[in-house]
Amino acid sequence: MNMMINTVEKFSLKKVITMVMMVALVFAVLAPLSAKSAHAAIPDGTYGIDYTVYADGTNNASYMDNGEYSVKPATLIVKNGVAKVKVTLKHKDWIKSFKTQQNGTYVEATTTTSGDTKTFEFPVSNLSTKLNAQIHVVVPASVAGVAYDHTYTVQYLFDEDSV
Repeated sequence: MNMMINTVEKFSLKKVITMVMMVALVFAVLAPLSAKSAHAAIPDGTYGIDYTVYADGTNNASYMDNGEYSVKPATLIVKNGVAKVKVTLKHKDWIKSFKTQQNGTYVEATTTTSGDTKTFEFPVSNLSTKLNAQIHVVVPASVAGVAYDHTYTVQYLFDEDSV
């Protein structure tokens, strides 16, 4: 009798392990495909896209996320399946550089200026994950009371559902 129970237990355990492995394999194969297909679903064109700027390493909105500094929505440009985003910041003279992390390295964004704003264009490989950015801000003492010079690291997260 003991031998029969052990055989049933081993059989059931093997079956459970096999099922768990099969489910894990299915998720491992399908997860990257669903992320790609969501991005691929946006046809070539130019769109407005909402975004949030997060304080470095947190899920808290950065001070830079408010209307005093950021113009929303951003512009999403998709051409031949490649996405680029344009974000516009106010106080053009304060923003000395704007870099986004591309393949582990911070790369200066393409910049255009209009009035008191600067628009920064950069590639985005995955709209549904946070993108690291470094922004160098210099505010003169005549504005802030004391000279202010700091480089911020923030994360941009774009809302694909807003396209």
